[in-house]
Amino acid sequence: MHVSVNGVRLFFDVEGAKLVPDGPVMREKPVLLMLHGGPGFDHSIYKPAYSALADVAQIVYLDHRGNGRSEDGPGRAGIWRSGVTMYVGSATRSASSTRSCWARRSAGWSR
Repeated sequence: MHVSVNGVRLFFDVEGAKLVPDGPVMREKPVLLMLHGGPGFDHSIYKPAYSALADVAQIVYLDHRGNGRSEDGPGRAGIWRSGVTMYVGSATRSASSTRSCWARRSAGWSR
């Protein structure tokens, strides 16, 4: 699936339901947002290892801007790190659930 963020199409994949039956009510599971390292990687490094967590959390795999199946966007080459920071900050502010988990894996760069 794709979502448009600031005019750029980002690819994401979701495993597991957000709401699950719990007796007579629906229970909300936490969200695990998987952020790959890079640049040059995509979310596939997490599959199938993290798929096993879909019974306890809804897993969202994201391909960062210009990586995997996500677009780079016009005139945006070389801003991989700042783009990740902007996206994560935006996602944190707009997360609909207070029960969220974040996972990050790096290929060696650090701040």
